[in-house]
Amino acid sequence: MQDKPLLLVVDVGNTNTVFGIFREGEDQPDFHKRTVTRRDRTSDELGLFLKGFLSQENVKSDSIKRAIYSSVVPSLNPIVERMLEDWFDVKPLRVHYQMKLNFGITYPRPFEIGADRLVNAAYCAKSYPGRKAILVDLGTATTFCVINEKPEYVGGVIAPGLKISMDALTRNTAQLPPIIFGSPTQVLGGSTVESIQSGFFYGWVGLLKGIVSAIKQELPGDYIVVGTGGLVTTIHASHNQVFDEIDPMMTLKGLKILADLNS
Repeated sequence: MQDKPLLLVVDVGNTNTVFGIFREGEDQPDFHKRTVTRRDRTSDELGLFLKGFLSQENVKSDSIKRAIYSSVVPSLNPIVERMLEDWFDVKPLRVHYQMKLNFGITYPRPFEIGADRLVNAAYCAKSYPGRKAILVDLGTATTFCVINEKPEYVGGVIAPGLKISMDALTRNTAQLPPIIFGSPTQVLGGSTVESIQSGFFYGWVGLLKGIVSAIKQELPGDYIVVGTGGLVTTIHASHNQVFDEIDPMMTLKGLKILADLNS
């Protein structure tokens, strides 16, 4: 694999930054690596981290011929670009609403659409042609994006993220402990920890179902509801019928789609 030209995709989120490697012509990433997003990290620190990751996977740095990144942290954009240019000798594409897209935009203020949401919309437009879709991303914020059958980006919803809500509860209460998000077997908890877990799990399932239902009432149609994000597998495995499908790699795959479209 290391002698074939590779595409490096980078998803810079508020909480985590994810790197993915694609072979030319493949739609699935060969592997990916996650690291905490740090605003104070230099381009050299990021380059050393990525070099180490590639070395572990036996990938030669000069095999990377293309790169694309999406970012919701503007202050890190020049850091990522400098790292890719200095360490890998590639000039990366940056995701933005004026680049070539595989979907239209009817959103009144397109310049406000986050790069992560554009990437997920690109994934949807290719994966579900001719279908209406609601994309739910359980990230630092919980985002809902609506794509019509044309396909066009119609609009969305932004709610607080699950993890930051859990952190806020612990930080602002004196006696409630931090917990690990999980899928309780029953609603009523038998301890403080179980009660908090139940509140967050069933509360978030209710939020997801409620917003999806409200979207369908406002814009009726036959939608496919697709989920992604760090906690999507836990919610989907609980059989609460929130999502029709999930794809934890949605954002990386969407980056690959946009890279190919703009190459």
